[in-house]
Amino acid sequence: MQITLSRPSGRWPRVLAVCAAAGAALYVLWRPFMQVAGLALGGAGLAFLIAPLAEIYERKLSRPIAALAALASVVIVIGGLLWLALPALIRELGQLAESLPRSVERLSAWAAGIEAWLRERLPGVALPEPKLDGFMKLLPGLATGTVAFAGSAADFLSRLSLALMLCFFFLCDRDALLLRLELLAPLKWRAAAVRTGRALARELRLYLHGQLTIAAAVAGVAAAGLWLAGVRSALVLGGLVGLLNMIPYFGPFIGGVPAVLIALGDGWQRAALCLGVLILTQQVDASILSPRIMGALTGFSPAAVLLAIYAGASLGGVAGLLLALPVLMSARTIFRVFVQNRENI
Repeated sequence: MQITLSRPSGRWPRVLAVCAAAGAALYVLWRPFMQVAGLALGGAGLAFLIAPLAEIYERKLSRPIAALAALASVVIVIGGLLWLALPALIRELGQLAESLPRSVERLSAWAAGIEAWLRERLPGVALPEPKLDGFMKLLPGLATGTVAFAGSAADFLSRLSLALMLCFFFLCDRDALLLRLELLAPLKWRAAAVRTGRALARELRLYLHGQLTIAAAVAGVAAAGLWLAGVRSALVLGGLVGLLNMIPYFGPFIGGVPAVLIALGDGWQRAALCLGVLILTQQVDASILSPRIMGALTGFSPAAVLLAIYAGASLGGVAGLLLALPVLMSARTIFRVFVQNRENI
């Protein structure tokens, strides 16, 4: 019996070499690829939000002129609001930087008083040393970070201008782009993909518009209440409360902590007033704003929302917190369309 040994095939070395080259290219090009992808997603997101306004202009104007008019309208409105609010924001940011050390010093004094009281009552128990002094050492670092952030404003403006240009092109060519996306789906699933895309666009647009409206209303109510309560930097803190209010459950708490800490610099009475204003703001949101604006749009159980928030925070930090509920809504919409498609087969 003769045994013949086959020569090893040269296929696998070539496959490994291609995989290694692809991995190396991905490693080298990953950062620029993510920057380009982020810029494209930013432009597409702006086009998604502005498309309804552009469609209104298209009733009287050509598509490029309508897209330009829609972009100009948004830029003029936002620019006008910034022009009106920017001096007050800069002034309040300065007040915030001045009041933060005073709030930390007051907290340190309170912590030292509590520690002394505990040492009197519990003489034989070793107590941990207060750590607020370490926070004071972080303030120069915070100032340096603020300067670095201000220095990157030019880069942000350049990226924003590119995203606006991409938004304009996406608005002008959206029919062709949507058609190409439709053709990417296999013919068997094309109708379901189109239905899914339309349902996703409808629900996400309603959700985002509703959330932005609620955030603006909450920011206005919180800023007015904090100003009446005599809290420093009421406009900045109110805007922060409104923005973080978009995070379910935890957002009001996260947004209220800085306001209460700043108010502590003027005494516990001012902090108590600040806390009362924030609680009243959340009651207005829970009983009036959210039910009327959002209605039953989400309809998720608290457990599902909590799990989505935890997953979003683990994967993306603050951005993950803000995007957790839209992603969950998208997954639900895709599942619904899939089930409807299976039932119609």
